[in-house]
Order: sequence, then structure tokens, then C-alpha cells
Amino acid sequence: MTGTGRYRWRTALRRRLPWWLVDRGFLGKGARDCGAHEWYNHDGRVARCYHCEAGERPWVPVSDKAPSPHSS
Repeated sequence: MTGTGRYRWRTALRRRLPWWLVDRGFLGKGARDCGAHEWYNHDGRVARCYHCEAGERPWVPVSDKAPSPHSS
């Protein structure tokens, strides 16, 4: 996790809290754009930012085997 961007302190605290507090909205994700998204796979179709609610994009799975530029 980088130290830059909005809401990083919130994410650090959420990692240490019991999940039942996080699920109830205590120290939830920020509503505004954090400006430095870090993505996770939410449901196989959508990627979401760890830090803000604004960060959402289509999930693109990363292939384990990227094609080699030298393969024929």
C-alpha cells in the first residue's frame, strides 16, 4: 500500500478492526475519489478500490501466462 492518496489512514484502521464493525459502517470507505486507486476483484466482473466508493471499473483478469514477445 502506498502512503499517498486520500483515505489511506482509514484503510489502515479497517484492516485492524473486527469485520462486524466494518460491516456496520464504522470507518467505511470514503465517498469521494481517493485519487490513487488500488484495485481488488469484487465479484469476478467488477474491480473496486480498497480506499473509496468512487473507485470502480470492469475487472480484467490477469493471465498467469503472458505471451512471450519472442514466441512464434
